[in-house]
Amino acid sequence: MKELFEEYPYLEGENLILRKLNMSDADALAELTSRKKVYETLPTFLYELKYPDKRKAIALMDAECFDTCLSVLLGVFMKEKPEQLIGIAEIYNYVAKKKKASIGYRIHDAYWGQGFATEVVFLLRSYLTESLYLDTVTAHVLKSNKASARVLIKTGFVDKYPDLYEDWGFSELMLTDKYSFKSSWNIDDDETIKLPDVRIEQFVMAYRVDQDRIRAMLPTGYTSLRPVLRINSEIRDEKVLYLEFNTPVESDGRRGWINIDKWKSTYDDISYSREGNTVTVRAPFLTLKYTGTGIQGGCPSEKDNEGCYYPGNDLEFIPAEKIDQYKEFCDCEFAWSFHEGDAHGKSEGRTIPAEFTPQKKNYAECSFTAENAAAISCEQVLGSYIVRFTRFLKKI
Repeated sequence: MKELFEEYPYLEGENLILRKLNMSDADALAELTSRKKVYETLPTFLYELKYPDKRKAIALMDAECFDTCLSVLLGVFMKEKPEQLIGIAEIYNYVAKKKKASIGYRIHDAYWGQGFATEVVFLLRSYLTESLYLDTVTAHVLKSNKASARVLIKTGFVDKYPDLYEDWGFSELMLTDKYSFKSSWNIDDDETIKLPDVRIEQFVMAYRVDQDRIRAMLPTGYTSLRPVLRINSEIRDEKVLYLEFNTPVESDGRRGWINIDKWKSTYDDISYSREGNTVTVRAPFLTLKYTGTGIQGGCPSEKDNEGCYYPGNDLEFIPAEKIDQYKEFCDCEFAWSFHEGDAHGKSEGRTIPAEFTPQKKNYAECSFTAENAAAISCEQVLGSYIVRFTRFLKKI
C-alpha cells in the first residue's frame, strides 16, 4: 500500500491542480502570505510563514517538511492558468498505523466565494481515503471561521469535537472545532451523513445557591430564572465522558439554560468508575457520585427548557434534546475542588423544587467561569436522576 511520504501527490480537479511548489512560485507565495485577511484565522506557525524569503522556504520545504514526514505542502493552481498560485493545501498529522491524517488549506482572498476551497478539500479528502485508503481525515478551524466550517460540512465532514482550546501561536489559546470525515460513513443522494448511533447514560443533578450571586456573574443580556446550578454528565458508548455546568436563564424571550463550561474525556483529565449501582465521576476540579435507587419517574423534561446557550466567539443556541425515556432517581454527592471551600453537598433522597427569588443584595460583578460558579456555596441538593437512551446521530 502506498504511503503518504513516498512521493508528492499531483491532484487534478475540475478547476484546480494541486502540486509541489517550485522556485518559480516564490513571488506568488510571497503575495499570498502577505494577505492579512487570509492568515488572521490561521495558526501563526504555518511553514510558509517561517522564512521571509520564500525562495528559502521552498528550497528547505523538502528537508524540513516532507523528508521529516511532518507535512505535505502543495500549491493550489488554476487549471486554466497552471502557473497561477492561488493557495496552499496541506496534509499533516499523518499516522499510518491508525490510517488517519489532518488537512489544512488557505486560499488567496481574491478567489474567495468561488468554490475553490471546497474543491481543495474534496481533492485532499478523496486522495487520502481513495488512494491511500485512510479511514479518518480531520481538520481544525477557529470557532469564528464560519466560512471554513461551511466548506468542511459541504464536503462531508462533521463537527465531531467542538469547542477545543488549542495553541495556534497567539497570545492565548484559541477556541476551535475539530471536524472529521470517515471513509466508512454512508452518504445519501441528499448528502446526509449518517453517523453511528450512540448509547447515552445521562446523569443530571442540580443544587440551590444564592441567586444574587448568579446574577452577579451572568453575561449581559441574560436574566437568572431560578437559584439553581446544574451538572450534567454523559457516558457515551461506555467510553467517552462529557460534563456540562449550567444555570437557567432567559434571553431574547427564550427560557432555557446557559452553559458555564464543559469538559470531555477525550481531551480533559476526567474519568468514571462503577461499583454496583454507583457511578463515580472524577476530575481534578470535581468529584461526583451517583447511586441509582431503582425508583423510576416521568419523562425528564425540565421547566422552561427551550434549549441551551453556549457563549463563545459566536454565540450558539442549541434546542433542547427530546428524550422520552423514564428516569431513575439517584442519591448524589458532589464536591467542586478548584479551590478550598468550593461548593459541595449531598442529596436528601427526594426532589425539591427551587423557585425564583427576588434580588436582595448586589454583589460585585465577576467573570462567567466555572471556578466562580463553583465557589458559590451549595444551600441544598435539589435532586438527581439517570436517564438511558440512544442518541440517533444524523448530521448534514
